[in-house]
Amino acid sequence: MSRWFKCDLQVATPGWKFKLPASWKGDLKHPDPVKRAEYRQSFADMYMATLRKRGVDVIALADHHTAEWLEEMKAAGGRAGITVFPGVEVVTTNGSDGVHLLLIGGLDKTERDIDILLAKVCGFDDDHPRYVPGTRRPPIPAPAPRSIQDILRDLPPGWIAIGPHALGDNGIASGKTIMGTARWQVLHDDKLAAIDVGSPADPVDHGKSEEIRSWNQKFRARKLDNFPCLERLAFVSTSDAYSLETLGGRFTWIRMAEPTLEGLRQAFLDFDARIICDWDQRLTKYPGRDPNQVTHAWVENVTLDGKLGNSATSLKVEFAPGLNVIIGGRGSGKSTVVSGLRRVYGSTEGLPEKIKVDLEDFYERVFAQATLSATHHLPISGETQVAVWTTADGSHTDRGAGAIRTNFPLRVFSQKELYERIAPDSDDPNSASRHLLTLIDEALDAADEVQQGDFSTERSKIENVCHNLVARRLLIQAELEQRADLQAREAELGRQVAHLDNPATRERRERNEAILREHQRLESSASQISQSIIELRHGAERLLPDTEVQSAGPEPHHQTLRNIKTILRQKIFSALSDAEAELRAAEAARRTGEWAEQVQGAREDDEAYQAELVSLGVDQEQYLSLREELALTRKRLNDLAVRAGELAELERSEREAWLDLMLIHTRRGQRRRHLVEDIKNRSQTLRFVVRPYSDWTEWARTLRRILNLRSDGYSEEVRSLARWLWNGPTETLEDRLRCWRSALITNSYSQLSGQISSSGEDRGRPAWWRKLAGTDQTVRIRLATLVANDTVSMLFLKSGGRPERDEDWQDVVHGSPGQRSAAMLSFVLHQGTEPLVLDQPEDDLDTTLISELIVNELRKSRWKRQLIVVTHNANIPVLGDADRVIVLENVGNTIRIKTSGRAHVGPIDVPEVRTDIQNVMEGGVKAFIKRGMKYDNEVSSYRRDVARLTHNSDG
Repeated sequence: MSRWFKCDLQVATPGWKFKLPASWKGDLKHPDPVKRAEYRQSFADMYMATLRKRGVDVIALADHHTAEWLEEMKAAGGRAGITVFPGVEVVTTNGSDGVHLLLIGGLDKTERDIDILLAKVCGFDDDHPRYVPGTRRPPIPAPAPRSIQDILRDLPPGWIAIGPHALGDNGIASGKTIMGTARWQVLHDDKLAAIDVGSPADPVDHGKSEEIRSWNQKFRARKLDNFPCLERLAFVSTSDAYSLETLGGRFTWIRMAEPTLEGLRQAFLDFDARIICDWDQRLTKYPGRDPNQVTHAWVENVTLDGKLGNSATSLKVEFAPGLNVIIGGRGSGKSTVVSGLRRVYGSTEGLPEKIKVDLEDFYERVFAQATLSATHHLPISGETQVAVWTTADGSHTDRGAGAIRTNFPLRVFSQKELYERIAPDSDDPNSASRHLLTLIDEALDAADEVQQGDFSTERSKIENVCHNLVARRLLIQAELEQRADLQAREAELGRQVAHLDNPATRERRERNEAILREHQRLESSASQISQSIIELRHGAERLLPDTEVQSAGPEPHHQTLRNIKTILRQKIFSALSDAEAELRAAEAARRTGEWAEQVQGAREDDEAYQAELVSLGVDQEQYLSLREELALTRKRLNDLAVRAGELAELERSEREAWLDLMLIHTRRGQRRRHLVEDIKNRSQTLRFVVRPYSDWTEWARTLRRILNLRSDGYSEEVRSLARWLWNGPTETLEDRLRCWRSALITNSYSQLSGQISSSGEDRGRPAWWRKLAGTDQTVRIRLATLVANDTVSMLFLKSGGRPERDEDWQDVVHGSPGQRSAAMLSFVLHQGTEPLVLDQPEDDLDTTLISELIVNELRKSRWKRQLIVVTHNANIPVLGDADRVIVLENVGNTIRIKTSGRAHVGPIDVPEVRTDIQNVMEGGVKAFIKRGMKYDNEVSSYRRDVARLTHNSDG
């Protein structure tokens, strides 16, 4: 796979003007140590060690008019793991003191090759020496006898030209460059691959006039209209180092499969995707300003193992963190890889029914006996995890402490799936809306703004709270309805007991009963306190165990926390012991003294009193039964008085629970609107209309399912109820919900049916209301908690339309297949940072949309998310400049990565990959060239711009 290499493409050596370290030179007893072979090797190793310390992977030598140190540097680079490109800096004849040009050759170039280049291409010979005669070391480079235009024109294959310090006096793009001049024409030459424009804080701007500084800033920002080259010319950053201290001081990150001249050429051709200068703001988002250290989630590989239904052997595919493109002929296994990723990380829930059935059938045929696994990296931390799927266990991820259900946020879409999600359904006008909302909720889930599972859990929790509060309130209200009967019974019992009592001894009985009741309350309170102490002690033992797990962290801090816990434990147990002692003392005090005597006296007197009643002929059994019933009745009335006090608080809690239920739906709606607003702003071609609580068809379907109604049962009544409840004015929704819920809870429907009728809807047949009235209370409360879902409409801007004109926007449901596909692709590409897998997204799209929509969005998205694309269209891997192209083939019923000496995997600078793209996707090189000849001999639009601008400048 390709990766980012830290490159310094302009460094000098002691071959010309390099400043040797004073300490190193002084330690050697030789007047010119760099002339001795052993010292040259030692210095070259020191040179590479300095580069390695600064993280530089690749350099290009750029001594003026010489490659004297090339072999030593290449050898030392090999030892240090640093790639050394042969190169030379040339002073041309253009300008008063010559424009500089850096020529970089392939890795196989030698010092002799550079000497030949200087002679044959640049024109240096005995009559035209490389240095000004008579100048001391370092000699002054003499201008080449040939112009920079001539050098570029005759530059042979195997070489790349770069304009060093382009905005300086010796640069190609100095302030002296004006349209039509030699320097301007060179800037637009195909052979000039890149230029070094310095940085916004570059010393090249110091001391310059405001006009020159402003010009330089506009040039770097590519905002000069009379320089068409700025659209295609790569910018690099180099150190131009002439000392060890400055090596790698400025650098360029370049993405390549490996450091080769072709890798550099491809990077310069697609600088937006492959080049990041050290001053580029994109580096700020990477840890250590290293673009290899991605912070978004990504899948490293997927393995299809076990017994596959369409391949005799297993398959393992590696991915890059950026843009991956899978190509291959029909039956090569491209969609199998996609299905494997979906099987490990996704599900078929929420898919259109036809897509779901086809996919599950594929799983059964291909993966029934397979073991699928994938390695992925979490966002931010980059932690590596492995997810494994089998038919028996589903998908699980090992988290160290054990395997849990895989919930890594990877999203998979096929073009067919996207199209089907928004296909119109005459039987269900909100079908497309629900599919869009599913995608929106999945995006919110993947972005960790809120997980859909959490919403469902929270909703269920609040629904249960509502149910329990309503059930408790109804129970209390039913109990309170008994109060009048209990009060009448209390009075009657009181009269009966009074009649049986001896009037002269009634006060005596009541006094005894009061003492014994108080004694019972005191003992009950003491028992509760004792039980509380026991529970507090057990809780403290559990929460503050007298053990400590050793930690490898800073010991003083852990000891401090241990001390705090020990003191807290001691104080809690000391307080509990004190409480127990005081409780025992209180018990002892109750067992002796005046109170104990009162209690004992009341017991004895009550027994004596009942004996007296017997002696007087009163039926003791009847008397005791009436007294017991009277006591229970009074206790029940006391309890109801307490419950009556609870009722107001219970009603308040119930109102808050209903509000909370609506609030979680409202919050979800707000998150949905925030997401689609962000998509609208990013895409500029999509708009959304979200209508809260307006999907009454789904609400009605759920109500019918809960009531277990037949398909034709009460159809019009349910629709009328749903339309009245959810399609009415927004400002009265709360009143309608209150009326609906009150009717269900009280099981009284006259007011509800009247309101439905007054709104113009059919109130329904009496049988419908009898059906509701005969429904179990639990089911009715469940109906009261149902809340209709939102609906969302997605509109796209018609081709050539103006955003400010409402008539130029069209609902995607009514678009053509191509328009629907384009809108849905824009929708999924403009949301989230989770890995995104697209299976043949170009279907139904014309080439213009593929280039302008898919390719552009893939190029933008690769910086913040991983993309895996299966395609048959060459524009996606080529113009998208994929980090990794994976070529699959099917040979002898075996799906595999194509191999010929090495795997056909990597970016387009890998020759085998380039050939496969040409053969599989372009129909071969001959067909590609012939099409180009038939379309237009002018293959580069900027050449036409240059010709036009040059003509205008000459005129």
